[in-house]
Amino acid sequence: MKIIDLTLELYDGLITDNDQVEVRIKKHSSKQKKGLYNNSLCKEREPRFISLPDHSGTHVDAPSHYIETGDSVEKINIEKMFGDSLILDVSILKEPHEPVTKDLLEEAERRQGVYVEKDDIVLIRTWEKGWGEVGFFEAQAMDESAAKWFIEKQIHAVGLDLPNAHMKSNIESNVHQLLLSNEIYIVENLINLDQLPKHSRFLFFGIPLKLKNATASPIRALSILNSQLI
Repeated sequence: MKIIDLTLELYDGLITDNDQVEVRIKKHSSKQKKGLYNNSLCKEREPRFISLPDHSGTHVDAPSHYIETGDSVEKINIEKMFGDSLILDVSILKEPHEPVTKDLLEEAERRQGVYVEKDDIVLIRTWEKGWGEVGFFEAQAMDESAAKWFIEKQIHAVGLDLPNAHMKSNIESNVHQLLLSNEIYIVENLINLDQLPKHSRFLFFGIPLKLKNATASPIRALSILNSQLI
């Protein structure tokens, strides 16, 4: 069994998306237990105070993000966040300014010899460079044809390597609305997708925190290769 970590590291000052505030991680001294942090070693191990948007880092969007009556994060069906998965690499089929379309996804299927099935978790590699490199925040994600294709396929979740799943020009966020209204969860800001096998399946694991009334949650996203659980 081999595990590949697909999770973006959270650190003080990280800005996941240009529309988000930065992550803050600071030392937080506790005064409740007298003498607990007297020596220098203990001071380095002081608890951290963490402040971050619920859409920080590698995270999953809950239906309530765009659907008024949709479930928030604590009600996410976690069975849909663990299971059989595959990657579709469209990074070599398009330019960063071009959208991910149904046609591109089907072309990736044909090239790789793996096909999306009901209840799958589908990961999309759209970006050939590293996370956050020049042009990253301007790169285009899915258009409506891709979202409707995933709805037809009845998948559980879709994840990608960009900070947003919809087109930059799509102010109404139709992709989010289409997917989330059909209970297809959206994972954003995945990394290391280039390390995943293109021609075989693997397990995906990405469980959210149980945050009441939150519209998203950071996750620890992992792929598990050569697993007998598939």
